[in-house]
Amino acid sequence: MKSIFKAIFVALAITFVFSSCAKWEDYNTNPFGVTDEMLAADYNNIGAYYPQIMQSVYYNYNNSNWEFQLVQNLTADLWAGYFSNVSAFLSNANTGNLFMVDGWVGFEWDVTYKRVMSPIFNSIKPLADNDQYRHFYAPALIMQVMAMSRLTDCYGPCIYSKYGQSATGGNFESMQDSYNAFFNDLDIAVGALENFINTTGSTTSNNFKRFDDWCNGDFAKWIRFANTLRLRLAMHIVKVDPAKAKSEAQKAIGNSYGFLSGKSDVVTMHAASWQHPLYTLSTAWNDCYMGAVIESFLTGYSDPREGKYFVETSNAAFKAAGRNFASIRMGNDAPGKGAEIPYSLLSTQKTDAAIIMVPAEAQFLLAEAALRGWVSGSAKTYYEAGVKESFNQYGVGGVDDYLASDAIPADYVNPVEPSWNIKAANFLSPKWDESASNEAKLERIIDQKYLAIYPDGYEAWTDLRRTGYPRQYPVIINASSDLKNDEIVRRCTYPQSAISSDPTGYQQALGFLGGPDKASTRLWWDVNKGNF
Repeated sequence: MKSIFKAIFVALAITFVFSSCAKWEDYNTNPFGVTDEMLAADYNNIGAYYPQIMQSVYYNYNNSNWEFQLVQNLTADLWAGYFSNVSAFLSNANTGNLFMVDGWVGFEWDVTYKRVMSPIFNSIKPLADNDQYRHFYAPALIMQVMAMSRLTDCYGPCIYSKYGQSATGGNFESMQDSYNAFFNDLDIAVGALENFINTTGSTTSNNFKRFDDWCNGDFAKWIRFANTLRLRLAMHIVKVDPAKAKSEAQKAIGNSYGFLSGKSDVVTMHAASWQHPLYTLSTAWNDCYMGAVIESFLTGYSDPREGKYFVETSNAAFKAAGRNFASIRMGNDAPGKGAEIPYSLLSTQKTDAAIIMVPAEAQFLLAEAALRGWVSGSAKTYYEAGVKESFNQYGVGGVDDYLASDAIPADYVNPVEPSWNIKAANFLSPKWDESASNEAKLERIIDQKYLAIYPDGYEAWTDLRRTGYPRQYPVIINASSDLKNDEIVRRCTYPQSAISSDPTGYQQALGFLGGPDKASTRLWWDVNKGNF
């Protein structure tokens, strides 16, 4: 009976979220006889929204797959160098060729507002002041911060703290105001979860656990996740507001619950009938292959995670030459799907859980914090702990030899088109060098963080923009009139749907952006200066 009520309520919730004219009152009379009291008794009145929100933060609600492809795989995943494709989408005038396709780059805006912000704001937040539901609101707030930080880091100024305050959905604000609101919302969420634990004496809510496809109802883990997210966001703004960055980082470091740690603390998304979109895009659709930048690292280092991430090439001649994995550069002009056979597919399986955040990231963030003097302990210690966390996560051995290795990234070699071959873009080994400059130490940290947080293209793209690492190869074919072949995409352009629906707000956004609505315009935290 509970599952029947939940299914009915989810259907109503989804209808509410996507309807542009219907009002919630229209659903108050339920023809199935499910009353508000019945829903509240099982917490379905609030919990039934969570499957949609949790799946939508990963852009794959109800196994849509193509939504994930448009929102992340054909944008940040490409620009970070994790993946590439061999399909000449739109006659090579696509995001892989540095061209901003509105129907692609604009999709995140709609998905995040409709499927994350709207249900949280309209259906979960109104219950937040009720003691019975406050602990339900806290995880929603953490997910909201994660989703909306990605959105503003993608486009620039957005509607966040003033969401719902106008007929067009809210008022735009500066990225600085949004980040301040993110940190404040994490304060609220962590405080509510700590209060629940202190009041009940338990770190688990069985009522919430039924709806929690991320942390299985473990509120201590949710706090560790929030602390790691806070540290991530603090490091985003280190070049534009170092004082605030340090303050927020130290707040995360000082929280007694600590950070994500150990294999069991990997935050993943998995639900009944879940299908991983990367499996569909790669194995089922043949639209996603190993990227050249990550292959350079993994092959050059003889990294044992390579086989965990990708499938070996089927090209016998290439393997005979000592290359077991074959990648392809971004912006290629491969003739189509008959040409992708030599390239390595992803090893992701259909029922694999989607990785939301890994404990290794916390250690690399702490290593960067140590470089900046924000935390006790050495950058080397945190750096090596990050590598060990990642090896442990994937169950591979040889970490001590790896950390002592002087191996460097491999030059790029294409199995079928030698004119695409190019020298390695990155040059550092896994072995820590205490005598190196802080800049070189940071580069080494970001290189290994890049390998550990795979396949989180959004965070890797953010690190690339804020630090310049890891370096990317120039695109082979450039369809942009804005960016040069060796320049990176610094942001997505605003979607035409948002511009046409709120032209006044769009002009407001451009004022906060401080530059034209182009892919080359730097965001607030993307300051054009050195890292130290």
